[in-house]
Amino acid sequence: MASRRWVIVLAAGSGTRVRDLTLNEKGVTIPKQYWSGGGGVPMIRLALRRARKLTTATRVMAVVAAEHRAHWESQLRSFPSSNVVVQPLDRGTAAGVLLPLLRVLRRDPHSTVALLPADHAVENEDVVMERLSTAFTLAQGGRQALLLGATPESADPEYGWVECGQVAPDGTKPILAFEEKPGFSRARRLQRRGAYWSTFMLVASGRALLAMYERAQPQLFHTLAPASQEPGDRLTSIYANLPVMDFSRDVLEHVAPWVRLLPMPACGWTDLGTPARLARWMEHGKPEHMTRRQPALSGAPA
Repeated sequence: MASRRWVIVLAAGSGTRVRDLTLNEKGVTIPKQYWSGGGGVPMIRLALRRARKLTTATRVMAVVAAEHRAHWESQLRSFPSSNVVVQPLDRGTAAGVLLPLLRVLRRDPHSTVALLPADHAVENEDVVMERLSTAFTLAQGGRQALLLGATPESADPEYGWVECGQVAPDGTKPILAFEEKPGFSRARRLQRRGAYWSTFMLVASGRALLAMYERAQPQLFHTLAPASQEPGDRLTSIYANLPVMDFSRDVLEHVAPWVRLLPMPACGWTDLGTPARLARWMEHGKPEHMTRRQPALSGAPA
């Protein structure tokens, strides 16, 4: 049921590896999620547009960094303030997912939640939308999470790779192993063996995802859960004492039996996390939908 669908757009990253390329018209570095690629549409607006195809505007949460306020205040001017989750400090993607998840569950305990990073580019949006919609259907009310796995178009050693078992009748595959940045030779073997790129796009019931945190990182869970509604100064103090943790490595890998992979056909998907990928995307030209004018972010889904 679409009314129970929530989407968390992850836009709090620092993007330090590509900072020499994500420049505005004055030559000043800006975080890649607010970068428009030379006059186009900022990445965060494209991610929010994807989110609004999946659910109503009131059920889209944007996670941003306090240090990027000058950028997100202008981009999210028409966005509901209650749906903007401001991270006071960067403590990695594990906290970056948990904080908005806790706020979603407070508003809707029966939610099904999708995670959408704001630094992805894709040529065929319809493929991604169909896979995310399928993941919502499969995940609703269940205990397992669905991770979208991209069919690799190269042996890129800088991606996270996922090895899987045999496909089930519902089209998903059990996850056998995660491998983060395996090196070129290993990535080439993984590609030959039918492994997938992890897209970080994941769908699960909110309660199931929270249970994964409680199982994988109980200290983080018990520290952040009671503090998720704290005012800014108090939350900053709590964040200052959190360890830096990665969602894939420190959460998903610890609960792999609770996660299944949903294969995504080749669709020109990439994240823009490395200079090589970003330069290649710029060189080959952005798809037409990344340059045309977008609608306002408030109101009904696009």
